[in-house]
Amino acid sequence: MKILMNKKGQVRTLEALLAVAVVFAALLLTRPIYVSYDNLGDYDVLYTMGLNVLVQLDRDGDLGRLISERNWAEIADRLSIMLPLGVSFNLTVYDEESNILNDRPVSGGAINSKCVVSIQYILVDRSNLRFYVIRLQLAWMK
Repeated sequence: MKILMNKKGQVRTLEALLAVAVVFAALLLTRPIYVSYDNLGDYDVLYTMGLNVLVQLDRDGDLGRLISERNWAEIADRLSIMLPLGVSFNLTVYDEESNILNDRPVSGGAINSKCVVSIQYILVDRSNLRFYVIRLQLAWMK
């Protein structure tokens, strides 16, 4: 009778190991899910998303202040937080004479997609009454 009880314990142990293997396999084989659009509405979605992000950053005058301080890292951080996963960006800031102000790239991810949207936004810094032209390029990551 001792032999039969030991076999039942062995079956339960094998069952538990199999369950653990199935759970780990499921975790290893899954990837992050990105939203992907493959139609002409991509341009509208990206344009609306980019314009909303720029308006939100400029709402309290933070974007103008960050540009005046030349704080490109903070601008890149805020853009990467506000944009959803799967969207890459590139930001260029121009002054009144169309000179590029950012001395290093302000980007998040590589823009190598068929669907690239460029948004131009005119910003007036309220503290020193200077205006800037901001070009934000957005694309879906592949």
